[in-house]
Amino acid sequence: MTERGQRRLVFAVLAVSLPLAMLVALSLGSVPLSVTGVLRSAAARLGLGGPGTLGETGEVILWSVRLPRVVLAALVGGGLAVVGASLQSLFRNPLADAGLLGVGPGAALGAVIAVNLGWAHERFFALPLSACAGALLALVLVYTLAHIGGRPTLAGLLLTGLAVGALAAAATSVLLVATEEFRVRTVLFWLAGGLDGRGYEHLGLAAAFVLAGTATLFLMARPLDVLALGEEEAAALSLPVHTVRIAVFGLSALIAGPVTAVAGAVPFVGLVAPHALRALVGPLNRRLLPASFLAGAVLVIVADLAARSFGESVELPLGSVTAFVGAPYFLVALRGQEGRA
Repeated sequence: MTERGQRRLVFAVLAVSLPLAMLVALSLGSVPLSVTGVLRSAAARLGLGGPGTLGETGEVILWSVRLPRVVLAALVGGGLAVVGASLQSLFRNPLADAGLLGVGPGAALGAVIAVNLGWAHERFFALPLSACAGALLALVLVYTLAHIGGRPTLAGLLLTGLAVGALAAAATSVLLVATEEFRVRTVLFWLAGGLDGRGYEHLGLAAAFVLAGTATLFLMARPLDVLALGEEEAAALSLPVHTVRIAVFGLSALIAGPVTAVAGAVPFVGLVAPHALRALVGPLNRRLLPASFLAGAVLVIVADLAARSFGESVELPLGSVTAFVGAPYFLVALRGQEGRA
C-alpha cells in the first residue's frame, strides 16, 4: 500500500471509530440502552423518524446525562491530543506532552487556586481563566529554564517539565491542606480527573475554548512545520520564530486550561495519540493535527467508558485510566527514542 493510501485508510478508520465509540459509550452504563433505541431517539430528535423507544427514563439518561459527558470526553481528548502534537513540533521532540511539560499540573494548580479563594463560586469564568493562567505560566517556566544553558536535550526538557510539574503538584498539596472541608472534594477532583456529573454548562465552556483553540492551531500547521525544521532554518525562511512560539504557548494554555477546569488532570493523551499517528500519517501538521484530534477523542471516550464501567458503585478516576495506558507507552517510546539516538 502506498503512503497516500495508508493515510487515507487511517483517516477512514478514525472517522468511523469516533462515532462508533460515541454510540457504544451512549449505550453502555449502569442502565444499558439499546443501540437501536439510541439511534431511533437521535433520529426522532432530528425529525427523521417516529418517536423514540427508550421510554421517559431512558430519554433523560441519554440526553441529560450521557450525551454531554460523551461529547465532553471527545473534546477533552481531541484538545489535549492537538496540544501534544503542536508542542511536539514546537520542541522538535516526539515525546513532548502537555502533562510532561507541566501544563496539566500548572492548569490544575490555577484551578485549585480559584476554588480555594472562592473565585470559582463567585465568577463563572474565573475557573477556566485561572486554569489557563496556570498552564501558560508552567509552559513559560519550562521553556525558560530548559533554554538557560542553550538548546535543551530530550532528557533536559523532560526533567525540566517534571520538575515544574512536581512544584505545581506540591503547591496544590499545600493548598489542599489549607482548603476548607466543604471545598476539599472539589480540589481532589483536579488531582484525579473525571467527568462524573459534567453537564451541558461544562460542555459549552469546554467547546468554546477547545474548538477555537484547535481551529487556530490547524491554521498554524504550516508555520509549525517550518519551525520543526529548526530555529535557524525557520528564521532563514522569514518565519517570526518568537511570535509563533508565543502563539503556540498561548493556544496550548487556552485549550489545556479549560480542559483541566472541566475534566481535571488527564495525563498522556497528548503524547500517545500524536506519537502513535506520526508514523502512519506523516509529520506534516495539516494531517497530523486533525488525525490526533480524532484519535485523542476516541481514546478519552473509551477511557471514560472503562472508568465508569469498572463497578456498579465505584467509578475509577479518568486520569488513572489514561495513566495506566500512557505510562507504559511512554516508557516504550522513550526506550525506542534512546535506541535511535
